[in-house]
Amino acid sequence: MEKYYPAPWTLSGKGYILLYKFPKTFVEEKTSLPEFLKGHFAGGFGALMLVDYTSSDAGPYGELLLIPGKFKHEGKKLNTISNIYVSTMASVINGRKNWGIPKELADFSFQSTDRNTETVSVFSGENMVAEFTLKSGKLSFPVTTKLLPLPLVQYHEGKYYYTTFQGKGTGKFAELEDVRINPQFFPDISGYRPLSAIKVEPFKITFPVATKSPADD
Repeated sequence: MEKYYPAPWTLSGKGYILLYKFPKTFVEEKTSLPEFLKGHFAGGFGALMLVDYTSSDAGPYGELLLIPGKFKHEGKKLNTISNIYVSTMASVINGRKNWGIPKELADFSFQSTDRNTETVSVFSGENMVAEFTLKSGKLSFPVTTKLLPLPLVQYHEGKYYYTTFQGKGTGKFAELEDVRINPQFFPDISGYRPLSAIKVEPFKITFPVATKSPADD
């Protein structure tokens, strides 16, 4: 039985944020949308995040997640994490319990090939989930979630979970040099070019206590 680590959490480390504009057909057909959001896609920016948390309330772990864009929900336009892998069971269990985030377990490898280039590999058992090679630039600048807030709605065990995380750090523009996706395990974003890619190192994120409400099942 994994230990319970209640919210709020403070997390730090390094990671990549890739912004996309996904078409409706891709979002509806290829991502793992919960039923309550199907047919309610409202466009907006989508994001793929690759994160190496060096510290969190549940210890260090790796993470790969997809936010497809905005969805209409109860009079608002909110984001959702449709697909997500993390590298520890503590993060899986507590992510679901604290914020309703549908985390799955995978193995992560962060390998630097030179000073500015890194390959991130994600495996589920013997199966490759995804592999990304990214190259970052030299010019650094401040990054904050205030510029692109991502209020989340998730569904878990009969309840909606509403969370807006806050973060800041030091960013550098990056380039996605290569990407391989196993579509059996993760939505294949390889056919879409990111609008922007940023490496953030270091960063600090706070995930507050989620607001919960009963879902209309």
